Amino acid sequence: MGTIDRFSTKLNTAIKYMSAFLIGAMSILVFLQVIFRYVLNAPLDWSEEMASFSFVWMALLGASIGLKKKEHPNLDIFYKLFPGRVKKLADLVINLAITLPLAILCFYGVKLTILMRMQCTAALRYSVSYVYIVLPASAFIMLTYIIIDTLRIFRKEKEAEKKQ
Repeated sequence: MGTIDRFSTKLNTAIKYMSAFLIGAMSILVFLQVIFRYVLNAPLDWSEEMASFSFVWMALLGASIGLKKKEHPNLDIFYKLFPGRVKKLADLVINLAITLPLAILCFYGVKLTILMRMQCTAALRYSVSYVYIVLPASAFIMLTYIIIDTLRIFRKEKEAEKKQ
């Protein structure tokens, strides 16, 4: 396993831990919100907002995990019928098709994060940029995975040529 693969694996592991923490925090916050609202009759003003933001972060980081593991929905009924070289070409086309929306999300996510830095959240009163920064961050992580996968495709192609 090369340096790039080790980096990709470590990044994915860190994102898994962060996502697990976020889903745990979200669950605890929602539980506390119910207890405080209906049992103690003293609702927490900030818990719903924090749980929502945790969900957004968890969902977008989780999407990067799915992309890394190639677990997103696909039409592999047709893909399985392709011969080896056509599969590699299809993989490259798919990676290219995914790259463009991710690059747009990364670019405009940065712009949106900067634009929203002065706006504060309703309950917690912190910058909305802390929520929006997950857009370019997750897009950048997914772009990293796509680039690594594309390099893997070319590396396998070179290895196949050396064997011949």
